[in-house]
Amino acid sequence: MDLNKTGTIFIGLGMVNTAQAGEMAKADAFWIWAALFTLAIVGIVILFVSSYQARKVQNLHQALFDKQLEMEKNQTILLTNMSENIHNVAKQALEKSQSSLAKTSKPFKNKDEILTNVENRLLDVTNDLIDFLRLKSKKVEIINEEFNINNVLNEVSGSLCSQFAGSSTELIFDIDKNIPRRIIGDSLHLGQILDSILAHLMDQGDVEEVKLEISMFDTFEERIELQFLFTDISKGLMPEALDKLFVPYYDEVTGAYIGLGLFVANELVGMMNGELSVHSSEGRGSSFTLSLPFVTVKRQNKRMYRLPDKILIEKKVFIVDSNYNSALAIKKMFAYFRHEVKVLSQEEFMKNMPNLSSFDIVVLHESLFNVRLIEYLSKIKMGKELKVIALNALLQADKKSSVDDVIDIHLFKPLNQERIFEMIINLYDIKESSYTVDEEKNDTPKVKIHKTHMLETKGVTREKFKDFSGKNILIVEDNLINQKVLTTLLHLSGMHITIANNGQEAVDIVKESKIEFDIVLMDINMPIMDGYTATQMIRLDSKYDMLPIVAFTALVLDSEIQKMFQAGINAFLSKPLNIGKLYTALAMYLTYEPVKKTIKKITHPKKVISYKGINIDKGIKHSNNSETLYLEVLKEFSEAYGTSDDIFVKLIREQRFEQAKMLCLDMRGLTGSIGAEDMHHLVTDILQQLLYKKYDLLVNYKEKYIFEIQTLNKSITKYIEAAA
Repeated sequence: MDLNKTGTIFIGLGMVNTAQAGEMAKADAFWIWAALFTLAIVGIVILFVSSYQARKVQNLHQALFDKQLEMEKNQTILLTNMSENIHNVAKQALEKSQSSLAKTSKPFKNKDEILTNVENRLLDVTNDLIDFLRLKSKKVEIINEEFNINNVLNEVSGSLCSQFAGSSTELIFDIDKNIPRRIIGDSLHLGQILDSILAHLMDQGDVEEVKLEISMFDTFEERIELQFLFTDISKGLMPEALDKLFVPYYDEVTGAYIGLGLFVANELVGMMNGELSVHSSEGRGSSFTLSLPFVTVKRQNKRMYRLPDKILIEKKVFIVDSNYNSALAIKKMFAYFRHEVKVLSQEEFMKNMPNLSSFDIVVLHESLFNVRLIEYLSKIKMGKELKVIALNALLQADKKSSVDDVIDIHLFKPLNQERIFEMIINLYDIKESSYTVDEEKNDTPKVKIHKTHMLETKGVTREKFKDFSGKNILIVEDNLINQKVLTTLLHLSGMHITIANNGQEAVDIVKESKIEFDIVLMDINMPIMDGYTATQMIRLDSKYDMLPIVAFTALVLDSEIQKMFQAGINAFLSKPLNIGKLYTALAMYLTYEPVKKTIKKITHPKKVISYKGINIDKGIKHSNNSETLYLEVLKEFSEAYGTSDDIFVKLIREQRFEQAKMLCLDMRGLTGSIGAEDMHHLVTDILQQLLYKKYDLLVNYKEKYIFEIQTLNKSITKYIEAAA
């Protein structure tokens, strides 16, 4: 073979391989670049998705944070408006009362009632402040225990009567017949919620009617849901007012807070796993719908109210009221006992009086009793047994109205099923075992029975209760604030104080304790066992015949008073607490000297104690001139905000200026209420820097804040110890 040719062939083959290798290298490079490009695209997509998810999470966190800020702002607005204007509330309310006193020609007793109503309204403001602070420091607990719903409604009725005595508003309770008498839940906070919503509706001005309808829905097992529908006949609310309903503000025109109690009520509803909604239309009124879960007791008992004698069932009842809706609600309560009930409007009755001789019970509004009607009813009563009931509103009636011979019983609205039940029994003079005590004990009382309202001993101070030093007192009360007020009031007295949280505890303490009590102060509306039953249980043992039991209740109608004495109670005090009346009651049963109406104040030189940073006198004035309540406000303030310096420093360090502003708004309002003037001026200065966004100056306030709050804490501690 020709070597040259052979070499040429190999060279040719080498050239071919080189070309192929080049092509392959180009192909590899292309795929490498393509892969790199694809990876880059995938990386960009992943980066974009990750960035989107991060932004989404960040936005979610921001939304939650903004929502939290909005909630805190609402709380701040509440506290700021409340505490900054509380002095104006007191001033304007008292000015209004003085004006009313100057204009009225009524006797002095009525003037005292005007001042009492003003004091009660101011007292509510202070109590709401304490409730707010307790909610803020998460000290409020929901306690589910068995209770009588009628006792709660009676307590609410009495409270509203104290606040709105003389109001022309018609207050109606319309209760379905299937509502259980006893249920398990938080009775104390239920009453607070009902009272706050009803008080709000009645406080709107020019309200013709406020109605509370209660209905029940079954859920499962022993659980039920009660729906409370509150409606009014009023001008209604504008949309912007509706949006701010749960953000309290001070109304310059009426001189009252709007929505303060609603805020606390709404918080309590949430804690009780309930729901609260509100609707309003201009010109058509407002409505609140409250739903709360409860547990029934003895659900198999379909009829919760059993009349003790068959002759009380299936009566023919005739009803005429000044308010037709009220008459229909009352009809439902009578119909529960299988009564045949006829309702007529007041206009129809006055136009053409029907024949009433076929009826067994006639229920007529007090305004209808003229000479002609009285003569007509008297003639009917001469030929048959006819029971005549005079009907009036609790808010408007003189509870001591004279009883005409033709009238058997005076009945005061709003009503509940239990009050109708007891009224029927009393109407026919049937002895019902649940509310009667031994006849022999009634005929020969061992301890004085005082059946009228307690007179107020004027000029009573905390020191005056030392007259009862060494005596043993049992306070039966389920409301923690009332317990604190009473124990603080009697702390200096030298009395030995024992607390029971409900009637059952009271019975156990009296019967099992080695202490021989000198007196029992018995609340009526309590869970587990109410004051009526607890008193009966104590009276079953004759060894306690000499033990005075004084009831403490909001509703003091003649029928309720009669019920108290049938249970074995010796006297009663009306809520809210009046220290002059409390002194009268204690003196009546713990001393041998007659109670004097007025006590002359003996002035002793008092050591002046300086409290740096806090004006005690100003703070007491803001607490309805009650040092006892003021002490409670200070204690709750210390627990909720006493360590706010740590929070303030942290917020400034982390540049969380919006939250720092809200804290200062809280503190400005609160310090204004308690009279902490130095702290008030400081947080006002800090707020100015925050509002004008001068954040670089805030670092200069950290040490000042720490110094002022610690100084305030020391002064509060010093004052509380001095008052103890």
